[in-house]
Order: sequence, then C-alpha cells, then structure tokens
Amino acid sequence: MLYVCFKNNINAITMEKLKVKGLTGLIMSSKDPEKLAQFYINIIGLPLKLNKHGNLPAHWECDFEGIHYAILKDINTDAGSSNFVPSFAVDNINEFVAQHDLAMLHPLMNLGGGSYVASISDVDGNVIRLWMNH
Repeated sequence: MLYVCFKNNINAITMEKLKVKGLTGLIMSSKDPEKLAQFYINIIGLPLKLNKHGNLPAHWECDFEGIHYAILKDINTDAGSSNFVPSFAVDNINEFVAQHDLAMLHPLMNLGGGSYVASISDVDGNVIRLWMNH
C-alpha cells in the first residue's frame, strides 16, 4: 500500500491516503444516445460530437469549461444509477482503489492517449468513474 507523506514540522511526518483531484466529467447513458445528445446540443448548448477512441464504442462527447461530457448507449438495464456517472481524476486508479479497500466494477479500461478509466460504487451503490492520465 502506498501513502503520501506530508511533513507537518521538522520532527513529524503524517501519512495521508490519496484523495481525488477534482471532478473531470459527467458520463451519461441512454437507450437513445442520439436523441439525448441532440437535447444537450440544441437545448443546453454542449458542443457534443460523435467519437470513438480506445476500447469504447462510438459515443457522443465533448470537453466544455474544463469538464468532460459523454453519452454512451445504455447496455445495463439492471442498474438504476447508471444514467449519470460522476468521473473523478486520480493519480493512480489501482493505488486509489487498494488504499480505500474498494472493488472495481470492471477491469481498467484503456481510453487511448494515456488515459484510463475504471468504475467503482459508492456506499449507496451509485456508479462512480475514476480517471487517470499517464
């Protein structure tokens, strides 16, 4: 297990677990991603474009005001919380998951360009994505 050390003073060092670095994206799923994308493009004003990268199927996405937005085809009809998924940046997904005794919902996914994503659940069972770029 890896911890980050911070010096409080010359005689003391405290060990602190890694924390998220900020919200990086809002990932949505829909039975009709085209229709949902048109709503966010035409009504909300997001500059979504159809894209394909890494191991992901084609999906709508954009970066807007520092946040990544994506709309994927909903393939998991069992999960009630899969429609909106917050995505948080971390330095190392595997270390973050291990330090917090979490379980990944799927293997680490390579998005291409040095970016990786994994999903975890919060205590209520809501899906959360962890994102890193190396």
